[in-house]
Amino acid sequence: MNFEQTTDRLILRILSADDAEKVLQFYKDNAAIFEQFEPLIGNDFYSLEHQKNLLTYEYQEILKLHMLRFWIFEKDNPDRIIGTVSFHNISPNIYSSAQLGYKMDQHFWRKGYCYEAIKAGIRIVSGDIGIRRYEALVLPDNTPSICLLKKLGFHKEGLLVDKVFLQNRWRDHYLYGYIVPKM
Repeated sequence: MNFEQTTDRLILRILSADDAEKVLQFYKDNAAIFEQFEPLIGNDFYSLEHQKNLLTYEYQEILKLHMLRFWIFEKDNPDRIIGTVSFHNISPNIYSSAQLGYKMDQHFWRKGYCYEAIKAGIRIVSGDIGIRRYEALVLPDNTPSICLLKKLGFHKEGLLVDKVFLQNRWRDHYLYGYIVPKM
């Protein structure tokens, strides 16, 4: 698998601990937005050391094909992270499935970048690992993500009651699924 892929406008790159400063800046710049959708994080999350450790852990998981995270950059600005698309709980063989996650810097919303990156990511993961089913969890009131998933061809499969502990309470999530069309 190539650790850097391109689309018409984007670079999708797997990062290592050497890139921790860029990752930390991305999270700090978007903390107020991202924390609405993430479980409680420790005080050390916004430290360089934590990001180095997390990138090292993820890199090892990527090498084992347990997960895959592409960091998103504009081709015109290849040093600033604008988002991430991840595939975790990768389960090849009889399940052939993965769970999709994504985040986009708030200054780059509504440009089609997340759509472009996810489409490319699904193509890469399906082609290189053979995954055919993708799942995404989304809060019922997250209309922009629901619209994005529908545009990508995902279908709502159900409501998962009290699925994730967010903002000091259990929150329901919709489960969306996508099956890669047979060629």
